[in-house]
Amino acid sequence: MFKGAILFFALSILFLGFTSKTISRLSSPLLTSPTEVLSEPLLADTPKVEKEIEQIGISEVILDDGQKEKTVEEEEPLPLPDLAITDISLNSKKRVTVTISNIGNSPLPMELGSLKIFVEGQIKESDRLDRLFNQSFLQPNENITFTSSLTIRGRREVQAYVETSQEMRELNIENNHLENILEGLPTGPDIIVQDLDLTEDFDLYVILSNVGGIDLRKGVPFRVRVFVNGLKVSDFDHFIPEGLKANFGNCYTIDPPHRIGIGGTAKVKVSISPKLHSDDVYLGNNSLERTFAIFPFQMTPQGIQEFSFFVPPPRAKENGQNEKIKAEVRWEGEESSFLISFSGQEQVNSFQPISDHSPLKVEFPVRLEEAQSESQWKVSVANLMGKKVEGYLIIQHP
Repeated sequence: MFKGAILFFALSILFLGFTSKTISRLSSPLLTSPTEVLSEPLLADTPKVEKEIEQIGISEVILDDGQKEKTVEEEEPLPLPDLAITDISLNSKKRVTVTISNIGNSPLPMELGSLKIFVEGQIKESDRLDRLFNQSFLQPNENITFTSSLTIRGRREVQAYVETSQEMRELNIENNHLENILEGLPTGPDIIVQDLDLTEDFDLYVILSNVGGIDLRKGVPFRVRVFVNGLKVSDFDHFIPEGLKANFGNCYTIDPPHRIGIGGTAKVKVSISPKLHSDDVYLGNNSLERTFAIFPFQMTPQGIQEFSFFVPPPRAKENGQNEKIKAEVRWEGEESSFLISFSGQEQVNSFQPISDHSPLKVEFPVRLEEAQSESQWKVSVANLMGKKVEGYLIIQHP
């Protein structure tokens, strides 16, 4: 019995020691468990803890045992569009095409961007995206292709760049431009009908030029055809006795063998074609169509007259140049002075009075981005002299 009491006493001591070590180990701050982090001692100052948790962006997660755990929230990025120029190439007619894509995750507002096309570092075309593509937004993962009026001849460096306003936010602006070396039409003479005009007797004559990269030799024959209001009025062969220099180096005037008088309002079209293909490497720009409007007037001393006409939306020229409106005032009397002013889709400042011999000629370009539909133009002509004057106003437009 004595031995049994001793054994019981020893076991009691051993059990109490084990319990003491366990309690000590569990109370150690280095061995706390996730559930003990939110035990009563820690939650004693709950408002302060919750405030600090809120400041560092921690949310609550309910554990299996009903207790709450705090985890750091991940902020999701805002959805934004991402405009990218994904291709610059040439179509079958060797015209520049540009493909624009939205590789972001939000619609792209087209009105906030403008496409600019450069050839060898010189800007050739520029317009707003919503006008070029006739839509307000480009949806995510959508792409569209624009075919410009630029025809490439020879090997050229072409760059496309979309300029965006400060209102547009996108994921990456580094992909808003792209450049490429494009192989266009073969180099050689490229003859165009550069302009049409009227003699003093209102007879038509034609002005040619060479936009190609090689001079046109002397004595080259061309066939010339003239149409007035849709009817062919002249068809003849013409030998060009002098060379035409490359890159608009000079001009050459052709007078039709039979007079072609122009009066009233007339739509005139002139086309040319070479006898040998090597004398004109590109036939796509061998015609020009213009509308003439001739207004006679009798102007009293210090009198003013206003004339109006309608201009259809112009087509972009293949060399990237803008169409133009030309006005010419012809009158009798070398000492007479006239004032001419324009108003139309864009306002043009009045010209200062000119004391010069007749005729008075004025011209200015019509930008494509400002002429999307037919527009009415007005021309005011003022006689600044103290005597009656008779004359003509000649308008020429696309």
